[in-house]
Amino acid sequence: MNQERLAQIHDLCRDEAAFEQLQQTLSAELHSLEEIREAQLQVERQKTLLRVVTRLRETLDLDTLFKATAAEVRQLLSADRVGMFRFYPDSGWDDGEFVSEDVDPEFSSAIAQKIHDHCFGDQFAVHYQEGRVQNVADIYSAGLSDCHIQILAQFQVRANLVVPLLQGKHLWGLLCIHQCRDSREWQTTEIEFVQQIASHLAIALQQAELMAELRAEIAERQQAQERAQEFNQGLRQAIVELQAVNQELETFSYSVSHDLRAPLRSIDGFSQALLEDYLEHLDTTGQDYLRRIRSASQRMGQLIDDLLTLSRVTRSEMQKQTVNLSHVASRLCTQLQQAHPERQVEFVIQPELIANGDPHLLQVVLDNLISNAWKFTSREPLARIEFGGMIQENGIPIYFVQDNGVGFEMAFVEKLFKPFQRLHQMQEFPGNGIGLATVQRIIHRHGGQVWAEGKLNQGTTFYFTLAAEEISA
Repeated sequence: MNQERLAQIHDLCRDEAAFEQLQQTLSAELHSLEEIREAQLQVERQKTLLRVVTRLRETLDLDTLFKATAAEVRQLLSADRVGMFRFYPDSGWDDGEFVSEDVDPEFSSAIAQKIHDHCFGDQFAVHYQEGRVQNVADIYSAGLSDCHIQILAQFQVRANLVVPLLQGKHLWGLLCIHQCRDSREWQTTEIEFVQQIASHLAIALQQAELMAELRAEIAERQQAQERAQEFNQGLRQAIVELQAVNQELETFSYSVSHDLRAPLRSIDGFSQALLEDYLEHLDTTGQDYLRRIRSASQRMGQLIDDLLTLSRVTRSEMQKQTVNLSHVASRLCTQLQQAHPERQVEFVIQPELIANGDPHLLQVVLDNLISNAWKFTSREPLARIEFGGMIQENGIPIYFVQDNGVGFEMAFVEKLFKPFQRLHQMQEFPGNGIGLATVQRIIHRHGGQVWAEGKLNQGTTFYFTLAAEEISA
């Protein structure tokens, strides 16, 4: 109680005992009033904290959150300025500015003023990152450095309460409570309250950082999606143009092949007629020339047939269904053996190899591969041709046709599937170099792959897959 008031009461009391009793009674009442006042302050602080937490749930906008919080804290603590100071990134905690504040109109604003404090830096940042609180009742008698006093004085600060604003473990900035009118002893409950406010603001900073990262990721994904869409649009356009070009080329090839067949049939037919009806009128050289003309026209006819087959492979519509490849291979091998019974060939065909594909096109594949094996084992006294399959780890079956024929140098493997490319002389093994190109087109139309392995004089193995089999993976 005020000593002057106490002396007045003492003068009114008639005896000392009555005064002592009255003094005790008043002290007890005043203590209760002080407790009530402190309890009311505590309730107000809890309400403020609750509003900060509620606001955290309602908005992720830091500017809005900072402004509302600064105003409430300043009013509750009866401070002259409450501000959020942010260090510039990569400034070494020497530079920054107030990004939000609530200040008594009697004092100047500290907003957006670039502040350079070479006294702060790493040496103080380390302590603030560990939770240090600066509690200064009077900046002129607290033993602060001159540079620190100078910076605070430019904002008319007399008493200072500063707690760190952390973003995770990183010192993002400072929550500053300024008393400008006079010095001020900061109460423990006030310091604890400001620390609690700073803790909640730290959550907001963390959420803002996550939101910024999320927005950046979303923006990056949107950009990637836009690039993908542009790429796909360009790809679709390129495919359309490519399909048109291919269509023109196939139409041209098909027409030319058909147009060539008519004169070839005439050449072959009249050559045969000459050989049958006028052979005695030709000498040996003339007969040889005529036989060569007929042989060449027949080879060209076969070449045109193969080109037409290659063209049909690309043009025909796929009719996929279940195909027993083992049955197809057995039938082809039987036909070859019946056409050339003089050859001794061991056929090994794995039973019940079932695939999903176009039956006609898959027969063309096996016909070419097995016919190739038959041709390139023609010099082997004990020829062996095998057709089989195996399941890869990913569940996709691989089929193969293997022989023990002349094989090839792996250095030339890239030429195998190119049209008109041959690895052996025509005189050694006849052919026009279209068969394997046809095989590759058919396999690609099924979505599969085809490749070969071989070794000179030790045979060849052709492998292929069919995309439809990937469903079982």
